[in-house]
Amino acid sequence: MHAAGLDGIELQAYGHLMDQFWSPLTNTLEEPYGGDLDNRLRFTFEVLRAIRQRVGETFIVGVRYTGDEMLPGGLTSGDGMEISRRLKDSGLVDFLNVVRGHIDTDAGLTDVIPIQGMPSAPHLDFAGEIRREIDFPTFHGAKIQDVATARYAIASGKVDMIGMTRAHMADPHIVRKIIEGREEEIRPCVGANYCLDRIYQGGAAYCIHNAATGRETSMPHTIPKAAQQRRVVIIGAGPAGLEAARVAGERGHSVVVLEAASDAGGQVRLTAQSERRREMLGIIDWRLARCEALGVEIRYNIWAEVEDVLAEQPDVVIVATGGYPMEDQPEVGHDLVVNTWDILSGHVPPGKRVLLFDDAGDHAALQAAEIIAAAGAELEIMTPDRTFSAEIMAMNLVPYMRALQRANVTFTPTYRLKIRTARRWRAARQDHQRLHGSGARTAYRPGSGQLRHHADGRHLFRAQTARQQWRRGELR
Repeated sequence: MHAAGLDGIELQAYGHLMDQFWSPLTNTLEEPYGGDLDNRLRFTFEVLRAIRQRVGETFIVGVRYTGDEMLPGGLTSGDGMEISRRLKDSGLVDFLNVVRGHIDTDAGLTDVIPIQGMPSAPHLDFAGEIRREIDFPTFHGAKIQDVATARYAIASGKVDMIGMTRAHMADPHIVRKIIEGREEEIRPCVGANYCLDRIYQGGAAYCIHNAATGRETSMPHTIPKAAQQRRVVIIGAGPAGLEAARVAGERGHSVVVLEAASDAGGQVRLTAQSERRREMLGIIDWRLARCEALGVEIRYNIWAEVEDVLAEQPDVVIVATGGYPMEDQPEVGHDLVVNTWDILSGHVPPGKRVLLFDDAGDHAALQAAEIIAAAGAELEIMTPDRTFSAEIMAMNLVPYMRALQRANVTFTPTYRLKIRTARRWRAARQDHQRLHGSGARTAYRPGSGQLRHHADGRHLFRAQTARQQWRRGELR
């Protein structure tokens, strides 16, 4: 680091090699590196002295460590205060970076670095206590996701510097926007933790809110103007439609968005009905604000029929209408079936005995499961996979599991329902038409288990959406 021309280095001690020497839970050595606190800190000070000998006194050196493992038999807050004092008195470090907790389990890691739906800045006051007692430059970072919280932490004297790792992954230009007086343009971190969960599973550091993060070589954060302005019509004001509108607006195009609902957001607005994922609305709110600033026109309560689109005389049309839940039905009990959208939207109350079949492994199933379990229903969660919610990575899974580990919830892996697929419904429709004539029309209402004949030739089906609306269409 020193040879590369950097200004300093921070050693990560918690949950890593140095901390393993510090903690009585992991250090079972005898002297000189085991036993009392002096011996358990011996390795750390040997490393720090060796670093100083190589980099000199002007190179900045700090340590990020836990001041309280919050584990029986582990480092206590008293131990953390004493370690902080000794690090300062050693004269070998220039700053302390204090966290609280342990990271040896997914649950412990999630408590140290909380995700969406968990309290913001939960360890700030603890770091402030060490700063006040030790009187030494102190950093802190643990779900400080917005500038307002960071500004408060520093202005109140709790700490001297705030770390905002995930926030900078969502918007790498935070500092520049503050300096330039463009704070309202900062893309907020919504705490989805897609970034860290991917990293901890060996993946690239992508951001659910900023597609350019981790893809900078092919997708710029700063969008250049187009050589020629075009008229762009976008169908759908969900996250994809709004992002397309924002980017087109940044490019300087004339943009109009046509949305069938009365508000923007699509499935993000639906997922945000759950208290745990309410912060996801930041994905929509930020894009709406940027679209307004860029002059993008959004029209609500309009079905984008052919004539509506052509009337805009577009150069480009982008269809971003999203999708619907699977409409496949079980062979037995299909008359009782609802989908996760019905539960999340609140349009269908949970029953008393509920089987939740999760063939997707993502958030919708566990969000619905939380609602059902909290209502007191007897709930069985079934999946054909050998593990639950494979698409929900470690830190995001922890709060769900805590909420669902209760007496009225049963988990059943490696089982699959016998499904009556849309293909089989088409076969049933063909049988129906053979009985009633080839010109007969039919209607299928998912969840009803019935194909119904319409003598007047019309055919309708009920789309399985949270709004429970009827819409026109053809069975294929």
